[in-house]
Amino acid sequence: MSAVIQIEGLNKTYRMGEVEVQALRNVSLSVERGEFLAIMGASGSGKSTLMNIIGCLDRPTGGRYLLEGIDVASLKEEQLAAIRSSRIGFVFQTFNLLARTTAIENVELPLFYSERNLHGEQRAGELLEMLGLKGRENNNPNQLSGGQQQRVAIARSLINRPAILLADEPTGNLDSKNSAEIMEIISRLNREQGITVLVVTHDADVAAYTDRVVTFRDGAILSDVRTRAPAKAETLAAMSGSLEQAANGNGLNRTRKFGTMALSAAARALRRNKTRAALTMLGIFIGVAAVIAMVAVGNGARYSVQQQIQSLGTNLLVVLPGATTANGVRAGAGSISTLTVADGEAIQKEVLGAAAVSYADHQVAQVVYAHQNWSTSIAGTTPIYLTIRDWPVVDGRNFTDEEERSAAPVCLLGRTVVNNLYGPGEDPVGTVVRVKNFPLRVVGVLGVKGQSSFGTDQDDVVLLPFNTAERKVLGTSQVTESVPPSSTGSSNPVLNPYIGVPSTTATNPIYAASITMISPFSGSSKISGVVNLIFITARSAQEVDSVQTQVQQLLHRRHRIGPREDDDFTVRSLSEIAQASESASAVMTLLLAAVASISLLVGGIGIMNIMLVSVTERTREIGIRMAVGARRVQILFQFLVESALLSIVGGLAGVALGIVASKILSALASWPTLISPVAVFGGFAFAAAVGLFFGWYPARKASRLDPIEALRYE
Repeated sequence: MSAVIQIEGLNKTYRMGEVEVQALRNVSLSVERGEFLAIMGASGSGKSTLMNIIGCLDRPTGGRYLLEGIDVASLKEEQLAAIRSSRIGFVFQTFNLLARTTAIENVELPLFYSERNLHGEQRAGELLEMLGLKGRENNNPNQLSGGQQQRVAIARSLINRPAILLADEPTGNLDSKNSAEIMEIISRLNREQGITVLVVTHDADVAAYTDRVVTFRDGAILSDVRTRAPAKAETLAAMSGSLEQAANGNGLNRTRKFGTMALSAAARALRRNKTRAALTMLGIFIGVAAVIAMVAVGNGARYSVQQQIQSLGTNLLVVLPGATTANGVRAGAGSISTLTVADGEAIQKEVLGAAAVSYADHQVAQVVYAHQNWSTSIAGTTPIYLTIRDWPVVDGRNFTDEEERSAAPVCLLGRTVVNNLYGPGEDPVGTVVRVKNFPLRVVGVLGVKGQSSFGTDQDDVVLLPFNTAERKVLGTSQVTESVPPSSTGSSNPVLNPYIGVPSTTATNPIYAASITMISPFSGSSKISGVVNLIFITARSAQEVDSVQTQVQQLLHRRHRIGPREDDDFTVRSLSEIAQASESASAVMTLLLAAVASISLLVGGIGIMNIMLVSVTERTREIGIRMAVGARRVQILFQFLVESALLSIVGGLAGVALGIVASKILSALASWPTLISPVAVFGGFAFAAAVGLFFGWYPARKASRLDPIEALRYE
């Protein structure tokens, strides 16, 4: 028979502080394939140290150890783990079963780290039945007797069909009856399946079952006695694969199968510690929910601002009167209007890209109907104003161009005015209201616009034709504009110059004061009404900037504003307002998300803390896993999967809570909230990344444990 184990001059020295302890001294031993060998000796004689070296759990400090002709000292840790997984089975004195794990799960454990996991549960059940544990598959170790636990350990050692079985004091914690049963099982495995068996014991009754007894004393072999011939060679055919195949293996296939196992093992670990896992996930859970809810609130605020801006009209520009300087005195914006009807008409004619132009003059006045009155904004404008503002008439009609030209006594009412003048169900259309004691017939009711982005109620308004307001109701200011002779002899004005200063009696046009404009130019003159606002809509969003530039240049020429002089007007684009609002909302949303993300980091630290505690608590478990074939990278990956699973489950729960909280907040506070898919995905991805990041250190610490030291950990 060929030697499966060849040991030559083996030495092992442990250092305990400054003291060296020599556990093995120049040990040489050869074990043939199929032998049943007992290693005897008193405690501290070195027999367990030899067993650990043979089982590739420990390394010698000197000498050679050949396993099936291969020098084990030359193998990497990954190759040693592969040998432990597929060629060597362990039966420990203290059983080394995983607590809170069923008998069948303990037996299946080595399959998780090997390629032989096909029909693993079926084989585990067969082994348990063979060892007399049928019906106890789902019992935890604390529900089994000592003899039953040792049978589970034997079944685990056989699950991968090993060529060598190492039993370290397999009957040390059992009574005589159970000891005899366990030794009968091990003896039968040797005789019937040809497994090479090495038993470490100090009991002569146990040694009597073996073919050969090697006695140790003080780390050296005292005697080596053969009592019977080993198992026949033909029974060894059941052993499959070679040591080289076990050492090298198919890494890709093993990794793929281990991934599935790691998820299953992580789920089991979390299931066994439900309360701790739930508390660990709480930080991630709250963090993800807070991020989603806060971003939803920020997006809702941004959407609300966008809707308010859009309610003013699309592609809209507004020209406002600006500051003026007269007789060395500078007046603030709005102190006097410098815009006229002629400015609006010139913009309509000369600005390319301007689809429509309207203007308005407004004052605050009382509107009276029957016994009700209401103070509101009275605005004179043109019919196209509603088109520019994208403002529908929901009841009745708009006033016409003819009514505007003829100064017809008609008006449109905003919804707020209707609500304060009319009773429930009363139709305003056709009724007569009085503004400054002037009767106006209501021809239409405006649709609801809501609050503007500036906080004003857009529905608190009465609209009437501009000429009606100018001639009959508001008494709008007028200016005299000079019309210089055309260089071509044409009587049509071209870019009418506009200069002059208000007289000493001029007042704000909102109070219908009179303004006289004085021109130094010769030529004809015309009367033009003063307006508070000019509205311009561009043909497309792409032309807004171009139209804004042209309007500024045109008004510069018309108002005779020099390069170093202050503008007496302001052109505002709603896109500028929208961009400013977008920027402010984005900053606020980012700030809210950043604050909420702090809880994610706190949750990640919680995961790292719990995983470090878990590594300490499970040190012995890690040693068991390494003893049955787990590689360092597999331990690392397994703990990383547990950490990631904690954060992923917490992230999913946080996503659900964040969406629900956003909806509840929207319903209770009447605040618009918009769920952001980016926030949902980003929060979840960030939670998973936090789990991996903070789980890396504990996982790495677990993977770097020494197998033999981990097994001895208490």
